[in-house]
Amino acid sequence: MEFDPILLAKRHLELIDQYRETLNAKSKRRAEKDSHRFRIPRHCGLTVHFARGGCPYQCSYCYIYDMDLGKNIEPYPLSPRELVYAILLNRNFISGRFGTLLAIGSITEPLIFEKHALEYFYELANLGNPIQFSTKKFITSSFALELSRVPTPVSPLVSIITFELSDILEPYAPKPDLRLESIRNLSNAGLNACLFLRPIIVGINYREAYKIMDVAREYGARCVVFGSFRITYRIYKTLKDLGLDMSKVEARANIKLIKKFPKRQYPVSLSRREKDRLIAYARKIGLIPFKSACCANSFNAGVVCPSICFETSFCTNCPNNCRTQTRPSINSLTEALRLLNIHIRLHLHNEKIFIDKKNYLKLVQTLSRRITLPRRP
Repeated sequence: MEFDPILLAKRHLELIDQYRETLNAKSKRRAEKDSHRFRIPRHCGLTVHFARGGCPYQCSYCYIYDMDLGKNIEPYPLSPRELVYAILLNRNFISGRFGTLLAIGSITEPLIFEKHALEYFYELANLGNPIQFSTKKFITSSFALELSRVPTPVSPLVSIITFELSDILEPYAPKPDLRLESIRNLSNAGLNACLFLRPIIVGINYREAYKIMDVAREYGARCVVFGSFRITYRIYKTLKDLGLDMSKVEARANIKLIKKFPKRQYPVSLSRREKDRLIAYARKIGLIPFKSACCANSFNAGVVCPSICFETSFCTNCPNNCRTQTRPSINSLTEALRLLNIHIRLHLHNEKIFIDKKNYLKLVQTLSRRITLPRRP
């Protein structure tokens, strides 16, 4: 898993030049103004959008309807090459297999426009970065085969959170049995299909999670990602009005505070014991458990997790063995940053890096595979 940040930086600059030379002036202007150029990577990686607007599935627990995204979903307006160029210009992004993780599917169903999405996948493959997408869409065997041919590591997450309450929680989404077929088709195509159990809502679908894992494993799932529940006041009211028992959610969330700031998202987490039980059961039935989507993406690509989960409570000691891998030297990190024309001061202490410009935290963390923090006063 060892890699050289200097080689990453050199190839990254070469890719920028290639796209700059092949795109016309109008395309470059469109890319330079796009939000992908300025977006800071999250824990799961740099979020990439294949579509915009609302999501047609309208799941009752989804937070995007508090984000004023509109109701009409449409393909993302940039061409595949324009989108990749915008990403390359992002100063917190580094291309390559050991570079920034790419996460697709954070604000709407990313595979609604299949042909459009496939064009994006193939263009993104030129970067070489690990790609992960989350979906509820039914994936046919032919489309799964197309995805398996994308020449970069692709990690599929298929979201199934309930069988019993699907008509209430996900009335417009493809039924769970179709999503199980998606897992089978992806697995048969040679991809590491992963069950996405998110959100797990205490008192609503937690007990059902064990059965979902059993069935997903039968359909070929190799791993499972557990995800917490993020609530707004609108989501709370919606679920309560649907007649669901919200008493356990109320016991773990400050409803008065949520009502006071209705569009702010609040995590409603499982207890450590609840998480440990899910993880133990996943292992028992042969699924690789992950607490974070970035770990599934890193495992699929065979790289050390850029989010440094292996030094936090997010690590589940998966077969990736991130803790045992050699990390790049500080000298190579410093030279890579110089090549990228990023001038920051670094201080290494107890295998943690402190920097004086916090807007480059994610980039330095990815290039060094070390926890990166703002410089101590």
